[in-house]
Amino acid sequence: MEVLNLSREMGIEVVLPESEVAKFPQAGRDGLASVVPDLEGTDVEMCLALGGDGTILRAFNRFRDMKMPILGVNFGRIGFLSGINPEEIPTILRRIMEGHYEKVDLSLLEFSHAGHRHLAINDVVVHKPAGGSVVNLGYGVDGVEMDTLRCDGIVISTPAGSTAYNLSTGGPLVSLGLDAFILTAIAPHTLRVRALVLGPGESVTITNRSIGSQADIYVDGREESGLEPEGSITVVLAEDKARLVQVTGADFFKKLRDRFIKQ
Repeated sequence: MEVLNLSREMGIEVVLPESEVAKFPQAGRDGLASVVPDLEGTDVEMCLALGGDGTILRAFNRFRDMKMPILGVNFGRIGFLSGINPEEIPTILRRIMEGHYEKVDLSLLEFSHAGHRHLAINDVVVHKPAGGSVVNLGYGVDGVEMDTLRCDGIVISTPAGSTAYNLSTGGPLVSLGLDAFILTAIAPHTLRVRALVLGPGESVTITNRSIGSQADIYVDGREESGLEPEGSITVVLAEDKARLVQVTGADFFKKLRDRFIKQ
């Protein structure tokens, strides 16, 4: 309600999809928001996502075709993609509503599998099946087969996703401003593996070399499909971008320190 009241005070119209009314019933009832069947076709400047990083990822996917910039208010635990924290609503959100904000383009990953095109904002993960044993995954770069790893899986992440699963597997942190992606193995049973950072125009192919064992494919934490033995996917940087809203002058490394070192 604090966001809605601030919007009314500043003369900003809030549009609420019907699917969200159950979460904010007072908004429509008290006239604090205009309820519409969907946002498609509406002239909306930005989407406000109230929640953690998962909520922001769902908002990106839901409004991806509208190319709508997303501002996250962190009600989760880490909220690295968030632009502000709840206690900053009266001050920082006001500044953003006054027009003091930047739109940051985020790199996306793209691959096709089983006749479907997939886009990922955080990461694409090929993982051993739930309850299953380790898998043998081959990986290649630009058509050059590099190695086959006996491991729990492989994470391919964007710079935004470098602070997620990639971080917990020992992968490098990459600045949001870079147009790059990262390959990191999950619990590899070897001493020779290293993370790779790749750039635009390059591709990574992951092949399931396991005999008689399927691997699972996850996109931004959602299980999408299975990768059969000798099946493969090729991941590249997409031409599309996701757009994140942050207050003017926000600093990536300050947020990195505050979220992961000083918490």
